[in-house]
Amino acid sequence: MEGTAGEIDHDFDAILQIHQNGLLDQAEAGYLEILNRAPYHHPSLGMLGILGIQRKRLEEALRYADLAIAIEPRISNTHATRGNALHGLKRYEEAVQAYQVALALDPGGHDVLTNLANALKRLGHFERALECYDRALAMCPASIDTHYNRGVALLEKGRHAEALDDFDAVLAGASDDLDALCRRIYALCGLQRHPDALAESERTIARHPSSADAWRAHGHVRLGMGDSMQAAQAFERAIELSAPSSGGCGDEHFLAARALVGGNRHEEAFLHLEQALKSDPVPAYAAGDHFLGMAQTLRWHDFDHVKARLCEAVMRGESAATPFVMAVGCDDLDVIRRAGARFIEDFVPEAEPLPLPERASHEKIRLGYFSADFHAHATTLLIAELLEKHDPANFEVFLFSFGPSTFDDMTGRLSRGVDHFFDVSEESDSTVCALSRKLEIDIAIDLKGYTQNCRPRIFAGRAAPVQVNYLGYPASMGAAFIDYIVGDAIVTPPEHAPFYTEQIVTLPHCYQPNAPGLRSIAPMRTDRASARIAAGLPANGFVFCCFNNTYKITPTVFATWMRILRTVPDSVLWLYETDGRVAPRLRDEAVKNDVEPGRLVFAPRQPLGEHLCRHALADLFLDTFPCNAHTTGSDALWAGLPLLTCLGTTFAGRVAASLLHAVGLPEMVMPTLDAYESRAIELASDPGELQRQREHLRLAGTNAPLFDIDRYRCSIEEAYRIMQERSMRCEAPMPIIVPA
Repeated sequence: MEGTAGEIDHDFDAILQIHQNGLLDQAEAGYLEILNRAPYHHPSLGMLGILGIQRKRLEEALRYADLAIAIEPRISNTHATRGNALHGLKRYEEAVQAYQVALALDPGGHDVLTNLANALKRLGHFERALECYDRALAMCPASIDTHYNRGVALLEKGRHAEALDDFDAVLAGASDDLDALCRRIYALCGLQRHPDALAESERTIARHPSSADAWRAHGHVRLGMGDSMQAAQAFERAIELSAPSSGGCGDEHFLAARALVGGNRHEEAFLHLEQALKSDPVPAYAAGDHFLGMAQTLRWHDFDHVKARLCEAVMRGESAATPFVMAVGCDDLDVIRRAGARFIEDFVPEAEPLPLPERASHEKIRLGYFSADFHAHATTLLIAELLEKHDPANFEVFLFSFGPSTFDDMTGRLSRGVDHFFDVSEESDSTVCALSRKLEIDIAIDLKGYTQNCRPRIFAGRAAPVQVNYLGYPASMGAAFIDYIVGDAIVTPPEHAPFYTEQIVTLPHCYQPNAPGLRSIAPMRTDRASARIAAGLPANGFVFCCFNNTYKITPTVFATWMRILRTVPDSVLWLYETDGRVAPRLRDEAVKNDVEPGRLVFAPRQPLGEHLCRHALADLFLDTFPCNAHTTGSDALWAGLPLLTCLGTTFAGRVAASLLHAVGLPEMVMPTLDAYESRAIELASDPGELQRQREHLRLAGTNAPLFDIDRYRCSIEEAYRIMQERSMRCEAPMPIIVPA
């Protein structure tokens, strides 16, 4: 029996109460029973749509909403349900339209405004989304849902202070909301308030010890504080606690790998990356980290094919590999540039630098150097004397030290040796940017680029009128807010300019500063033959060496080295050993190349002075490709060891060539890998030529441009002067060529 309208409405109200009590199966049966009696009862159709949303049966929810709207199109809530179903189906444009119809019927629906904002955010319309969130909060200031969703949106945009306010508002009304607690921790990390974030994460874990989300947030805090192993343990705990249906814990495996790499635990990191690649979806940038992990752990199976697929993914615009991975692992400038542009789009979305106020020129040009490495670090050892020796009559030097705090003798020396030293490791990116602007820095110099602990958001806000990519990252950053990159005629030749978003500054000799005063060579305590034997080397055989990091050794380079060893009798190859698993893997590869494994000798880590001293035990340094020796190259040349390289196609692959030209040995730069192989074999049988080069390098320490820090200082100061003059004239950045 159909029943009267009054009876149906009465039954509907009873079923609605059942639905509100959470008895979904009974509610569904009741709505269907009403529809059996009254097929056009649109309230029941609308509620079945809502029930479908609750059960994540989205196609069904959409069908019921459409049926209800066809009968009665003037019900705002039904259009909102339709929008929710479409949003869940990732049909965001249609969802926006449905929400807009719902709001036209009922402009006071703050929850619908919130959902509209969520859909707009998904479509990349952040400002429109933010406007909707704000309108919703104006209607209902205490809405936990709106504060939460706005906080998530702001957090994704790196607006951490505003996001923190929203999560505080959520927790004021729901103090134990786990998701808001975790996101509040992420906001604190973004503000560099790591002590506060640590305390919050520890409290959250105490209250929710079995929450994977809480442990993941704790891992983020530890990672931001530089506590790599504790971060890894937290992420691994999150993996243990995650439900099997959560998609494979890809993000947690990826983060655990990142933490383990920070602790130089590359083998364990690689295993996590293997798991990350099996997850669905695969975390952004995991494929690139996996490729770098293959290089770091010498897992070379299908290496070139994996690299080719990765480059193709980057060229398609995917977030497949960080710029650093491409800069050191790829030989295509366009791929590297695109990786930088993709990364900055992800990491600093819709960056809108603040306009700089007009200012008068200063008596001295204010140079702001920004880095996480103002301690005993390779980059700082290169640049420290330059920082200390800038012309005090014309330049005022400011150092901004960020990243995990590390204070050692070098930090102390720099803090005393420059005009101003600011430890901003616990300040947010926006605060550091604001400080730089307050100090009226003229030229902001980023010494990190996209290397570990980089903070490009500082520069996205325009920390100074002129911003420079210098020394730390050997590639274009792909960021519109970086004006210049410092190079030279070899690492950044004019024909490469189309692959740089920055304008190129061409220094006259070499882009790399070298400070001999910081590279004292320890004395050799015995004769050369005895020292060789003590190092595991033959007393008299020819010693090829390469002290580059393991990840720079590719299968192609190693195969070339093995052909050289097979051709040069009694020769050995001396390599840097990062951990105990490098030697057995490379020796296995040697056997595959028909070389006796004992002909590979491994050098452990040593203090710099002793490391420089042991260069004298080798006869020839063999470079790597596509990423060259950088600091290791200038170390070798300073220590008097001849170096052989091959001219690459990228900045990172041309550094050794630049060093050799600046030290007066351009003949050691080969045009092809075949020529490199032939030249290495020739040099092994020409002790007179190698002795000539060693003598040349001995004299180069006092007369070559590579080791003349005062000459270098004058060149880069001239570049800074040109940048400043153009800026004061409000001219756009243009290439700069500094004359010799």
